[in-house]
Amino acid sequence: MEDNRNEVENELSDQAKVISLFQFIQELNKLKQKAILNIKDYPWSFSLSDLPDDHENISLHYRDRVSDDLDSEKAEDGNLILSVHKPEFQKCPEPELSFELWLEPGWNDFRQEASVIASMPGKETDEETGEPIPVLFADDPDRETQYQQWLEKRKVWVERQLLTARTRGLFTDLYRLYFELKRESETEEMIAANGFLRDRNNAEICHPVLTHRVSIDYDPDANTVFVRDTEIPSDLYSVVFQIMDDINLGEVNVLSEDLKKNDYHPLDRNETPGFLKVLVHQLSSDSVYSETGIPANWERSSRLLLYLNPCFIVRKRLDGTLKAIEQIIENVQQTGEVPGPIRDIVSGGIQELPEDTGEESIDEQLAAVGGESIDILLSKQANKEQLNIARRIEQYNAVLVQGPPGTGKTHTIANLLGHFLAQGKSVLVTSYTTKALSVLKDKVNPGLQNLCVSMLDDSNVDMERSVNGITDYMSRTTSYEIKREMMVLAEERKAIIAQLADTRRKLYTLIQQECNCIVYNGEEISPSVAARFVLEHEEDLSYIPGRVRVHSPLPLTFEQLADLYRSNEGLTEADEQELECSIPSPKDILTPSDFEHTVKQFTAAQKALESIAKKNNWTIVHSGDSAMDVSGGFGTVTLSQPPIHEVRELKDHIASIGKVEKWMQQAAVDGKNGGAYRQRWLTLVAQIQEVCKYHESVLTEQFGLDIEIANPENLFAQKPILEAVKSILAEKGKISKLTLMLHKEYTAALESAKINGHYLQTAEECDTILHQIELIQLRNKCAKYWDALMCGAGVPAFLELARDNPETVADNWIPFIFRFLDWYQSDFELLLDKMNLIGIPGDILFHASPLDSDLIAAEKQFRVIGNELAQLCDMCEAMIHLDDCQSVFDRTKAVLLSGKRGSSRLCRNLREPVDLLDWNAYADGYAALERVFDKYTLQSSREDMLKQLEPVAPDWANAIRHRTGIHTECTLPDSIEDAWKWKQLQGIIEEITSMPFRDLQVKSLMLSARYRETTALYAEKCAWYHLLRRTEANIDMNQALQGWKLTVKRIGKGTGKTAPKLKAEARKLMSKCQTAVPAWIMPVNKALESLNPKVNRFDIVIIDEASQSDISSLAILYMRRKLIIVGDDKQVSPMAVGVDVAKMDSLEQMYLRGKIPNAQLYNAKTSIYDIAATTFKPLMLHEHFRCVPEIIGFSNMLSYDYQIKPLREASSSNLLPAVVNYRVDAGQRDGKNKSNLPEAKAIVALMRACMEQPEYVGKTFGVISLLGDEQYQLIQKEMDASISPKEIMHRNILCGNSANFQGDERDVIFLSLVDSKDIDNPGPLHLQNYGVDDSTRKRYNVAVSRARDQLWVVHSLDVANDLKPGDIRKKLLDFAANPNALEISHEKISAASESPFEKAVATALSDRGYHLVQQWEVGAYRLDMVAVCGRKTVAIECDGERWHSGDAKIREDMERQTILERLGWRFIRIRGSEYYRAPEQTIERVIQELAQYGIEPEAAETVASDDRNTELLLRIKNRAAAILASESVGEGDNAAAIEAALNPRLLEELRQDSEQKALSPKKSVVSEPCIPARQKQPSENQVRKPEKPACKRTKGKETLSTSHKQPAILREPILVPGISGPEMVSKADKQQVIPGMEDVLPEDDDIINLLKRNGVRFVDKRGNNGSLWLIGGSELKPIVNKAKKLGIYFHFKENGGRATKGAPGWWGR
Repeated sequence: MEDNRNEVENELSDQAKVISLFQFIQELNKLKQKAILNIKDYPWSFSLSDLPDDHENISLHYRDRVSDDLDSEKAEDGNLILSVHKPEFQKCPEPELSFELWLEPGWNDFRQEASVIASMPGKETDEETGEPIPVLFADDPDRETQYQQWLEKRKVWVERQLLTARTRGLFTDLYRLYFELKRESETEEMIAANGFLRDRNNAEICHPVLTHRVSIDYDPDANTVFVRDTEIPSDLYSVVFQIMDDINLGEVNVLSEDLKKNDYHPLDRNETPGFLKVLVHQLSSDSVYSETGIPANWERSSRLLLYLNPCFIVRKRLDGTLKAIEQIIENVQQTGEVPGPIRDIVSGGIQELPEDTGEESIDEQLAAVGGESIDILLSKQANKEQLNIARRIEQYNAVLVQGPPGTGKTHTIANLLGHFLAQGKSVLVTSYTTKALSVLKDKVNPGLQNLCVSMLDDSNVDMERSVNGITDYMSRTTSYEIKREMMVLAEERKAIIAQLADTRRKLYTLIQQECNCIVYNGEEISPSVAARFVLEHEEDLSYIPGRVRVHSPLPLTFEQLADLYRSNEGLTEADEQELECSIPSPKDILTPSDFEHTVKQFTAAQKALESIAKKNNWTIVHSGDSAMDVSGGFGTVTLSQPPIHEVRELKDHIASIGKVEKWMQQAAVDGKNGGAYRQRWLTLVAQIQEVCKYHESVLTEQFGLDIEIANPENLFAQKPILEAVKSILAEKGKISKLTLMLHKEYTAALESAKINGHYLQTAEECDTILHQIELIQLRNKCAKYWDALMCGAGVPAFLELARDNPETVADNWIPFIFRFLDWYQSDFELLLDKMNLIGIPGDILFHASPLDSDLIAAEKQFRVIGNELAQLCDMCEAMIHLDDCQSVFDRTKAVLLSGKRGSSRLCRNLREPVDLLDWNAYADGYAALERVFDKYTLQSSREDMLKQLEPVAPDWANAIRHRTGIHTECTLPDSIEDAWKWKQLQGIIEEITSMPFRDLQVKSLMLSARYRETTALYAEKCAWYHLLRRTEANIDMNQALQGWKLTVKRIGKGTGKTAPKLKAEARKLMSKCQTAVPAWIMPVNKALESLNPKVNRFDIVIIDEASQSDISSLAILYMRRKLIIVGDDKQVSPMAVGVDVAKMDSLEQMYLRGKIPNAQLYNAKTSIYDIAATTFKPLMLHEHFRCVPEIIGFSNMLSYDYQIKPLREASSSNLLPAVVNYRVDAGQRDGKNKSNLPEAKAIVALMRACMEQPEYVGKTFGVISLLGDEQYQLIQKEMDASISPKEIMHRNILCGNSANFQGDERDVIFLSLVDSKDIDNPGPLHLQNYGVDDSTRKRYNVAVSRARDQLWVVHSLDVANDLKPGDIRKKLLDFAANPNALEISHEKISAASESPFEKAVATALSDRGYHLVQQWEVGAYRLDMVAVCGRKTVAIECDGERWHSGDAKIREDMERQTILERLGWRFIRIRGSEYYRAPEQTIERVIQELAQYGIEPEAAETVASDDRNTELLLRIKNRAAAILASESVGEGDNAAAIEAALNPRLLEELRQDSEQKALSPKKSVVSEPCIPARQKQPSENQVRKPEKPACKRTKGKETLSTSHKQPAILREPILVPGISGPEMVSKADKQQVIPGMEDVLPEDDDIINLLKRNGVRFVDKRGNNGSLWLIGGSELKPIVNKAKKLGIYFHFKENGGRATKGAPGWWGR
């Protein structure tokens, strides 16, 4: 009782702990969520009222509630709410030549007003001043008119461009948000909202109350962004209500229920306004509702205002954590339920460890390497770690799996998921991010995918797909059919496993045999000695025939073999032939004596039949099997063979009748006739019984008395007198003499009888005599009845039956009287029944003549019974004996004929005597059978020995069995053991020399593939079988599946009148459907939002990327029976940005401290993985599949102590080198900002260069900033400007930080270190170590390990001068410069280490940048290793290995240390037990001690390997340099540009020079204007205007001032705000000619002038017999057409030529 009470207390304690834990998480979660009350506090929002009126490019679809018919009609629109296409700007209408030259700069910019120059210098000059006479614009009316007409056209164009600009601005926002939400999908969301609430008492409140989550999508082909509706129900933003005072909060719940029921959408213009109106009035009567915006002065009359303003908002994602935690706390309080994993975490305790099953066999070990197992169904490629996970989860509540980057966590989960489904378990797979889950379902066996629902977004599409798949499968098959298929597959799978084991065993043995000695009977024999032995004894020891199983001892002992050979003689071939016929055991047939007895019985029965027939003159005819016809005086009776017991019962019944006397016959007739006939017999019986009764009554009275009656007949007359005398004697005691005298008759009466010799004297004696008189009278009466019925039938008279008491004898006759009296009613009927049972017909046998009286008929019947019937019974009995004997003979013959015995001579010799009933011959045959049968033991022993021999040496066993060659002998060869050795060694040598190793490998691979295929199919069948078993008998579940499917179909677009009701029903049905679908895949936030921990339970919950999930996600643990936590504490963990640490500590103290273990670890930075690691021992995945070995090498060194095993071949990627160290020479961090523009530009240029190379076709890219978010945002901006959206989507380019990439991967990753040397602070940068909570190392580990094929480390640092030893940035850059350097260093450390312990310590310190010298000699002593820093040294000694063990060695080490310490040495000792218990902590302790001694990292600089500059790398670098140069100095054919393309250091210098030239009006216009592609766009008020050209006077002419013969007016490129990169129109000003001044133009080539006037880039090779190339595409067609008028025809070429460097171009001559 006390124990039970303690258990209850412990259970309650667990409940209290769990409640405290979740209350802590609940409060902590509230700390993390900042309540936003004003829409302006969101990072982005957009009101639909601000939507540009651009119907060509913008399409808005409200979610108005309409009739179901209309909803169905519009269903093709799907869930689309908004689409925004990015329009292109249009060119400004071309001005007429008459006024084009007069236009002010900026006329083609729609953001500026067009204007003209009022006057320009004319041709004529002032004769007095010599100055040109000005020409006024207004002087020409036609020009003025043409200008005004052009302005009207331009006005229309400007209005269109302004609308386009607004549309493009909205598109740009949505385009940016698309990538932002894609990157931050776990933490941010977009919502549609409506119903803005304002509060007069709190001016800060301005927030919509009705929200609905939406999604954003982008189509790069259409260059269109889409906002789509989701299936998530609308919600009230209740946060705003909770901070308002004096409102009716009670109505919020009612309104929430109304919303839940009717699902009002913020963009529904029909029903939502009514709901919002009711809402605000329910909140407060002092409120106003407006559908037309904010009413003027509303505060004067109302406290609350709610107005319609539909909008979109981007906000922090609100998940269901708080709701889930509330449900958990409520459930724990109500039920006390605490799942095992949570109990383990909050309470600890003792767990039962599974029993050690012993060491695995080699077969099991080899199978485990490939993840193969009989019991565990891993249907995809697997490994031992996956098997261990599956086994552990069967034994423990939880399994913690550490999954370093690229170790196949998703693949592992998919494999385990298939196994669990095959077990019939329900599984939830969840993760902090959707990245880790996005491909999980695709990795699951296709046959199981319909059993999994992947809910990664806010759509039920996959749920619908799974339900359709399940219902379809259920309609096509049944569990019984699946069960049969499972049984077949199980057997096939077992066979494959056996074959695999055998094949691998052979492979293992073959490999082992190549290096190992042959072991025979404990003797080691080298293969060469064995081969020599085989050769030398080939003649004398090779008599064992055929092949034998090698590596097997002689299966029989020498004595057994001798017995086997002796059996050749003891067991003849004839005997074997007989035994082969399976002759019967003599015990199975009749013995001779039994046979003789049976024959005699048979003969006697035959004679009995003949005797009866002869005696009765009957004729017997056999009418069939076991039947015969008997003919006699009674007719013909057919007798079959009745059961013997029934015949005997009938005979016994006849015997019980006995001899039937006349009176019996008469009694039978009287009984049959009944009435008076029967009554007289009953009277007799009654009289007999009365006499007997009276006699019995006086028997005691007369006992011992001798009564004498002189004359009994006279005594009857004396009876009255005796009675009178009796009265007197009774009264007076005696009779007086007087009385006697007076009554003489008294004396006569007294003397009529004597008692005991004297006359009667007393009344008692008188009474005795009176009684005797009565008895005599009764006997006489009975005698009359008896004599009347019985005496005539020959029965003695009654009084003759006995002298003293005849009634006693007569009483014995009463049963017989009754028997025959009832003869016809009982005995005769019974007799007839028994006759019928044995087949004797009574109607024939007892046939009577109608003339016979009843008595005569009875006499005949009794005669038949006593004669014919008895004889027929004897005949039946004899017939049965005959048949029984014949059956014995038949059985004996059947035994002798069974199976192969028909061919046995011995059995034939026994069958013939049986047929002839010859017991002498039978006895001889029996004796022969006994003699041979006794040899079965010998044959069995011989066969047993042969069976032992046969598996090992089948041909030898066959030779002995068939007595061939020397194996017919009965004597065993003496050399048999040597012969067996020879045979074994011969077989082994043949195996070694001839075993098809490659064939075995191919077979092993083939069988492995078959194993996977069969296992996948078997797992599939098992999973479906379990599902069908659950659903076939569950009508509710079937109805739910079909109902949900049809309901979702009816919902359609979701805007029909019945949609809310249907959605509500669908949600109810979905909860039932969830039990039908066994596997769910969804991120943690989706799981907590969609599932109810009180209801939704899973057999197993798998949490991926658990190191990213903070402790808020512990709520997910409540949904499981068992838990698999997959994560990595070496990767990015929760950051807890913005959480108040002091409040967090207070919560921990309030709820956790002193209640649960390790309470101090619970905070917003703690991950689920961290918490689980305090309780469960992790199992690490070691095999790395993602990166080529070079890339993962850094993480392996940095975080995993080289425990990762890279399995991917380096040759699997042609992107070489795999790791690139790329320095941006001009890179510079922007002060304290975390950005570096040159580095960002370089990364984008490198990406563009890579994309142009054929090796990168189809490759995906990613960019990770290692320092904050500003850099990746800058890179994103640069990338958007120069790489098309379609290419970004095609390449799946993502820019972000390490956390954004965790769980993700790309083919090529660019890392941006951002940092650079501080110009104002010379010297190395501040040392960057692993960071607080190891955060920096985690970021670097994640960032480096994202690349599959190639990693670019882009930086702006001089590693040798800018970074200190031990800086994590230096480690990365050193590694990138030469990834093999660490491997070389480790090889040196390994060679110098005397133990694995020393090697591990030296490797760890070396990797951290310390300069170590191993095996340092100090005079006569030697130290394990010495850390060196400048002139400082510290000795490091490793204790615990066997090199330091033993008393003498320990004493020697201590003496050495004492002596060296005296000389100034300092020692740091590391114990093996300390290091191997906690390696990281031990090394940190050593580093701290080294720092105390002044030892800092001092690693030598890593020199970049010369062979890392591959042809591909050089090609990319040169192309990237050219791209950067083109952005900075243009793409003209000048030496400076080419030099810049090849030398990035000149870029900045050339860029500055080119900008200066471009801005100078005194410089000539070159043939290819140098316009920076990334030039900063001017604002509306900052458009640069060119300087007005100065005029100079010439003789009779006015020309534009220039230092060359070319026009000098330089215009700006056409800059369109909002357009950058490829879309920037780079156009030089046209040659501007004033009418009448044509002759002033230089007399150059007309075509060149045309090209220069129109700003066309060209390359002129005509001087070298080449072509004139125009660089561009279809936009040059107008120029090409004009060129035709000059007689030059151009032809387009897509890939251009050498002159265009591959760019599209036109060529002509």
